[in-house]
Amino acid sequence: MSNALKLAIDIGHNAPYDGGAIGIKSEDSLNLDVGTKLIGKCSAAGIEVINCAPNNVQSLFDSLNKRVGIANDSKADFFISIHHNAFPGANGTEILCIPGGGGEEVSKIILPEIIKLGFTNRGVKARHDLYVLNETNMSAILIECAFCDSEIDMRSYDAEKMASSIFNGICKAFNIPNNMGHIPESNKTIDEGIYHVVRKGDNLWVLSKQYNTTVKNLIALNSINDPNLIYIGQRIRVR
Repeated sequence: MSNALKLAIDIGHNAPYDGGAIGIKSEDSLNLDVGTKLIGKCSAAGIEVINCAPNNVQSLFDSLNKRVGIANDSKADFFISIHHNAFPGANGTEILCIPGGGGEEVSKIILPEIIKLGFTNRGVKARHDLYVLNETNMSAILIECAFCDSEIDMRSYDAEKMASSIFNGICKAFNIPNNMGHIPESNKTIDEGIYHVVRKGDNLWVLSKQYNTTVKNLIALNSINDPNLIYIGQRIRVR
């Protein structure tokens, strides 16, 4: 059974009846630029990418529904929607997710990578009202990369750097060797424990063989009550 990551990437808006915000730069253009570059980087790293951009939509609901349908039909392991914010006087980066699951875990890994570019950290925020987060069968996040109407954010905005930062976060979150051929250091936590982010096909027996340990040890390290209930996106300590 393959453990390769299948990643659904949604380039926000960019469809009839579903246009993005207009600011100093167009959200549609920014989403398309960052999303296209991110898809290229992930594909080059061996990640199977599902492009969730819809065609021939008839309404805003149809646009959202088709994005989710593409991800669900492909049985993707994780869903990332690329967006840019707009609000007078605001700036910075935030990631939206349903709290308490894989989306929150991955958000907390990707966000610091973007913040390294110099954007204000607006945090990982709970959103229970967003269609693409609620209706996907897999864990999902929506990245608000920056504010397209902010002079601060747009002054030196670089879509290539933004896509690279998100890609680096994906590699760290899912233990994927980056294009330099090494596993990122963030797999180690402050206590020097080593963690694995659960992907499709993983179970405790598979992880025990992969990391040369035992199921009993994995259960003890993670205080797992039911060894049959681990979920995609969950961080499991393996050493």
